[in-house]
Order: sequence, then C-alpha cells, then structure tokens
Amino acid sequence: MHACRRLTGSAAVSALVVPMLVACGGSSSGGANASCVGPYLDDQQPGGRYGAPAPTVTTGETLTVYGHGYTSTCNDTGGDDPQEPLAPVHLTLTLPGARVVPLGEFTPHGRDMGFKADVHIPRGTRGGTAMIRDDQTNPVTYRFKVATE
Repeated sequence: MHACRRLTGSAAVSALVVPMLVACGGSSSGGANASCVGPYLDDQQPGGRYGAPAPTVTTGETLTVYGHGYTSTCNDTGGDDPQEPLAPVHLTLTLPGARVVPLGEFTPHGRDMGFKADVHIPRGTRGGTAMIRDDQTNPVTYRFKVATE
C-alpha cells in the first residue's frame, strides 16, 4: 500500500501556483507571449529606438513626431494576419500655458502602420512641458519639453 502525503499550508499553495506560472511562461520555441504594443507616438522614425527619451525643443523649431502601430491587427504571438490600419487619426498639440493647437488628420500606412507629423513650436511659447495627443478611444500621448530662445 502506498502512503499519500497531504499538502497543507504553503506547500499546497506552491503546488497550485507553480503550474500556473509555468503555463504563463514563454515557450521553448522562442515564441513571444506578450500583449500587442501600440499605438504609440514618439520622435523616432520606424525602426528607431523604442522608449528613447523625448527631446527638448526650442521655440521656433519644428519637431517631427511619428505614430507607430495604428493597426487593429496583432501578430506578436506568432500570427501572420495582414495588417489593417486604424481609421485616420487626429492629433492635437497642447503647449505650455494650455494653448491647444489642432495638428490635423493622419492616415496610418506602411510597414509599421504609422504616420509622420511635423510640429512647429511657435516663437513666444513659454517653456515647460508640451503634449501631443491622438483622438483614439484610449488616447495616446507624447510629452516633450519646450525651451525658450
């Protein structure tokens, strides 16, 4: 006759948690188990450094902002579905002092389902943090510093 040990306390919790953690871990074939990244705004061209620090822009200068990942398709877990762009995106710029400037409509396209927007910072704008925001259901924002001349 075999003796069975009953798991109690922390041993019982460990017996339950470890299989759940293994089920959530990465596969040995190298596939990703992450949620889709995007959309996002930054000053990096497609293929640029994700998460790069935002620049400081002096009044009178132009900042080029890129939208990335404006697609309804998610293939980061091994799928190969064709990418479908989201509807055109409207951007607004909020300058230090709360002045809001509409930047226009931008249509996602290309390999990273993105777009490019040239954003002029008017002379006379006071220094501080500026923000660019899209009009999506869950708005994406990009913040950068404005310096005076």
